[in-house]
Amino acid sequence: MNSKQLAADNIVKSTVLWTTGAGLMPIPVFDLMTVTGLQLNMLRRICKIYEVKFFKNIGKNIIGALLGGLTRSTLSGPAASFIKMIPLVGQTVGAVTMPIFSGASTYGVGKVFIKHFESGGTLLSFKAKEEFIEKFKEGAEVVRGRKRKKPVV
Repeated sequence: MNSKQLAADNIVKSTVLWTTGAGLMPIPVFDLMTVTGLQLNMLRRICKIYEVKFFKNIGKNIIGALLGGLTRSTLSGPAASFIKMIPLVGQTVGAVTMPIFSGASTYGVGKVFIKHFESGGTLLSFKAKEEFIEKFKEGAEVVRGRKRKKPVV
């Protein structure tokens, strides 16, 4: 692992922790906005490491497209955010599922961009939806603590 990858992995690792915590916010929709903002900042920081020009609107669109491409079975995050509106039961379900979704999606976003930038890609040339879904599932296992072979990221 080269120094750029190591620095970018550290950014992903810390952002996964922040977004997992943000998933615990009890206010529906605000949790999603916070997670998206943290992911966008992570992407900006990774772009800086790889000396890739960062465009906020393009970054937002890519992150939105990646998250929107998740299947129904993995799209528990937005549902978990909205379900928090139901007193007690909804808040409990949201508190369990939203942190996992937040951390896993952050892990997926970070990992696919690191790989993309390592291969010389830019924000404008990004195309990795299938790989993102794979990394999202891997991230869910990491956040749940089931993947112990490697450090968190």
